Amino acid sequence: MKDGLYFANLEPDFNVLPLMVNFFKERFADQKWLIYDLKRHFGIYYDLDQVVEVQFSNTFNSDYIAFHLDDEELRYSYLWKHYFDSVNIKERKNTKLHVQSLPKRYWKYLNEKNLL
Repeated sequence: MKDGLYFANLEPDFNVLPLMVNFFKERFADQKWLIYDLKRHFGIYYDLDQVVEVQFSNTFNSDYIAFHLDDEELRYSYLWKHYFDSVNIKERKNTKLHVQSLPKRYWKYLNEKNLL
């Protein structure tokens, strides 16, 4: 984000967010981050000192987050989309294998699936 916060939203099948707290706290101890569960309407926020549970209002819109992304993040996203589009060989497309490796319900989180 523009203020230096690392943000991720997710919609896991199960309530795994509380189980992930220690891993992320140890792995990213030098960064402020927020991981938000869209399905259960709560998240965990780390401010370099402690982890706290947060909740947004019911009107939370994940599309709104895109307006507050860091300019560098937007550039990398743009470059990744173009790279993927350039190296992807349309004639060798194998949707069945692709879905088997990564189910369609997760595609909304991939930059390359939201091509320009």
